[in-house]
Amino acid sequence: AIHGDAYGRHVAETQPQKFAAMEAQYETDSSVGLKLLAFPTSVESLTDPRAENLFVVELPFLASILASGGDPGATITGLNDVPTEDPPVAIVFWAFRAMVGLGMWFILLAFWGGFRWYQGTLFEDDLLAKALVGSSVLGILTVELGWIVTEVGRQPWVIQDVLKTHAGVSPGLTGAEALVTLAGFVGVYAALLGLYTYVIARSIRNEAPTKPPTPERERDAPDSVGVIPSDD
Repeated sequence: AIHGDAYGRHVAETQPQKFAAMEAQYETDSSVGLKLLAFPTSVESLTDPRAENLFVVELPFLASILASGGDPGATITGLNDVPTEDPPVAIVFWAFRAMVGLGMWFILLAFWGGFRWYQGTLFEDDLLAKALVGSSVLGILTVELGWIVTEVGRQPWVIQDVLKTHAGVSPGLTGAEALVTLAGFVGVYAALLGLYTYVIARSIRNEAPTKPPTPERERDAPDSVGVIPSDD
């Protein structure tokens, strides 16, 4: 939360078009609310996420507070007043919401697990176990969504107000060289993913019980910290 607050303030100061795209704020205004939840009402609203095209649950003043570091009446520069050429809005707006939504889900999982641990039933909650396993890949997705917000939201700039994307292309780099580099990255990470999948699957096979539980096995099995209970 502290990092998010500092980052929001930094983006509003240095990349106003990105902050405006994250909130689909087209008009410069003060006391702006944060769109906590936004749902498209038509296909058009997916590509043009203006407030009038969405069903929105908004927290009053919060966008102004986030942008200014505490001032609920702060002014936020709208996209219509940002001197950029057709900044990408829809992908940044929806990626930001998906990223924040997944972050809230992870916080919920943490509280859920903490509550079960406090109750002493952490390892007995099958639904929590399934939710954790099902959410294992969502961390990677959240990182990618954050990358989309960061890199797409900065367009058309590589360095804000200094260097545009089209001017940042190296004239000495051929298409073939770029393709080989990209293929190398894909190959390395695909190999790492395959190795990770193999190790996880092997661990599951080795640890999975091969016989149904019985009172005797449960009594003689190691407890949660690996200590075999004594008969004393």
